[in-house]
Amino acid sequence: MPSLKSVRSVLITGAGGNLGQKLIAHLLAQDWCERIVALDRTPPQAGGATDRVQWVAGNLGDPSDVQWHAALAEVDGAVHFAAQNPYPDAPWSDACASFDMTLALLAAAGRVGLRRVVFASSNHVMGQYKDAPLADTLTPGALTTSLPPGPGTRWFNGRETIQGFAYAASKLMGERVCLAEAHRSDGTLTAVCVRIGWCQPGENRPETINTSGLPGEETSDGPDTERDLTWFRNMWLSNRDFAAVIERALLADAKAWPQPGIVVNGMSRNRNMPWDIESTRRLIGYEPQDDIWDHVA
Repeated sequence: MPSLKSVRSVLITGAGGNLGQKLIAHLLAQDWCERIVALDRTPPQAGGATDRVQWVAGNLGDPSDVQWHAALAEVDGAVHFAAQNPYPDAPWSDACASFDMTLALLAAAGRVGLRRVVFASSNHVMGQYKDAPLADTLTPGALTTSLPPGPGTRWFNGRETIQGFAYAASKLMGERVCLAEAHRSDGTLTAVCVRIGWCQPGENRPETINTSGLPGEETSDGPDTERDLTWFRNMWLSNRDFAAVIERALLADAKAWPQPGIVVNGMSRNRNMPWDIESTRRLIGYEPQDDIWDHVA
């Protein structure tokens, strides 16, 4: 497998969103990151452009859009956050559009010789492990990325029970195309798919994780409130751990990986959670700092 040359410049898709803005702030504090290309359909008016950050208006949903193609050709690595609808209750139409964006990006990455792509996958790929019968098989750390996927988390939003199959399916298929493109390139392109936990907008405080399944919603008691709350809390990914796992996904040496594309879990070090992060430590050198159970009872 070819050794990864140093990543010094990064394209961030969906850069104006929650995760994109947090990552930009983090990368600006890192000496290794010489240039950030911040891609969004509508860049914020106060985008904070600097010598190191270039905001680009581009639509990944349009494969012929020359703006994002040109931006991709000028960087070493890419972090892909962009989605038609970033929420787990997205309908199939939005989920399909999001997957099409991922397909377009990966096809273009192969043509321009991108070195590393980091795909923002989701815990929802394994959401069915929240409930029986799959939940009955779990012990702390047992929810590894080698288990069969269980896409679609079931939750009660205060009005009805929802299961986000469409969103989860788009993330699972996004993982598969990243792994396939890395394999096709024989490691010229390497890929890390991070199944991101729950990194709420803004301060992302542990005590605001609730059973609604969506950021900013009010907590509502449902048929499985206690179990749901524990599940969602165990997925907490603090702001600094989020930045750390994405940075390591960008920079990790792929020489020791079993394949040129890998899937890892991205949660904080929450005690007794079912999610495995030991393999994340081993494969990309991620060392989480925070534990939600230090903050909530």
